[in-house]
This record gives sequence, C-alpha cells and structure tokens, in this order.
Amino acid sequence: MADKKFYRNAHAYDIAFNDREFDTECTFLEWCLNNHSSLTKKQLKEKTFLELGCGPGQHVREFARRGWNATGLDLSEDMIEFAQAEANKEGLDINAIVGDMTDFKLKSPVNLAATLMESISHLITNEQIISHFKSVAKNLTPGGIYVIEATHPMFYFPDDEANTWVSKRNGTEVEITFGLPTDKFDSVAQQWTVTTIMKIREKGKKEVVVKSKSPIRWYLAQEMRALIELSGVFDKYWMYGSLYYTPPRPLDTSKYSDSMVMVLKTKK
Repeated sequence: MADKKFYRNAHAYDIAFNDREFDTECTFLEWCLNNHSSLTKKQLKEKTFLELGCGPGQHVREFARRGWNATGLDLSEDMIEFAQAEANKEGLDINAIVGDMTDFKLKSPVNLAATLMESISHLITNEQIISHFKSVAKNLTPGGIYVIEATHPMFYFPDDEANTWVSKRNGTEVEITFGLPTDKFDSVAQQWTVTTIMKIREKGKKEVVVKSKSPIRWYLAQEMRALIELSGVFDKYWMYGSLYYTPPRPLDTSKYSDSMVMVLKTKK
C-alpha cells in the first residue's frame, strides 16, 4: 500500500492534482452507468456513487453538486477529513469513510463506483486486486457499473527523466516529483519502488519537503482482463483509452488514448 505520510498534507495534495477536469470525468462516469449498466429506469433514478481511493474527494464533491448521494472511501484519515471539510465549506452532503479498498462494506449498495487517478496501482498483488474486485461487487447494485482509470500500458516502462510539475493556489506552491530514474523495478514481483517528493512553499514559511517510497504495480491490459475474469464477479467489461471522450474511444495506442479505462458490470 502507499506510504501514508505522503498523504498527510491533504491540502497540498489537492493543489497538486487540481488541474484535471473533474466535471468532464464525472460526465464520462455517468455515461458509463447509463449506457453499460443493466439497471432499470427506476433503479437509475437512485443516483448513488462511490469513489475508492478518493483522496481529497474532488469527484465525490462534483457528484454531490449534481444531487447524487456520493461516498468517498480512502485509507488516509487526513484525506477523508479534508474531503469532508471541503464539502462542508460548500454546503455539500457527502459520506466520507476511512477504509481499505480491498475489504470494505457500505451501509447500502451503490449503482456506480470508480477508482480513478491510477489509484489501482497501489494494489500490488493478484490477491489484493481479486479481494478488491469482490469487495466492490458486494457493494454495487447487481447490474451496476465499476470504472477504473489505470496507467496506459504504453507507459509501463517510464523514461529516464523524473516526472515533475508545479501547481499553485492562493499563494501556496506545490512541487511534485513522481518517480526517479534510480527507482528499482522487481521484474518477478512486477513492482516498482517509486520515489515521491512533495515540496510545499508558502509565503513567510519554511519550505516543507516530504519524501516517500512506495511499491507500485502498473497493470498490462491482458493481465487485467485475466484478473477481472478470475474474480468471477463481473459479467461484462469494456476497455477505453480516456475519460475525456463521450462516447468513449477504444483503448489503443493512438493519440486519443492517454490511460487505460476499464468499465465493469456486476452480475445480476
């Protein structure tokens, strides 16, 4: 699992990853539910959503703005507290839960669930991801939809340069470095030991530097197909190349594929 200390600075994390089009992504998720589920029209009126590994809860809050009953689950207490606080500022009603995505139970099943922003990479063994699939299915309405956004297989082996970017908001600057050329790959376990460095700069304050190392597993398309089928809890799935096209484009190596998006339908 991920190194928890990296996620203690939830506010800085939210700044660092706030350049995404969360509204567009949520529209994509809604499209998947409406076009790939086998729910009845009556069931679809019950707008229920769960984000696993939700972090600051951007998608959870966007669905709450749309009038959904939205739930966020994350292993980090700091992230969950931040997500709830941000929702409270907007007057949004969300459910924020500290929990393990490999083994959890909601009070009531949801129609739509998602694990986004490559958070699935923190599940590093076959046993973990099979347990995850089974837990998700138990918490989905039969015929409901689960969407995973994973790293595109063409990025399986990163280049020799560190992935660094800087984000700013309200006078706070956050610099993130994700992965170094010196990070090690265990070819047997199929895991990277990824270095992550967060630098937080606020005016009048000393720079805060947080460095962590965590095991990460990026999945290939064919092994993911096998794991989905091995779990035995989904009766159909689709693979797309981006969250930013609705209707979606197929997973391929064209310029239209920037990630590996899997849409899974639970058995009725």
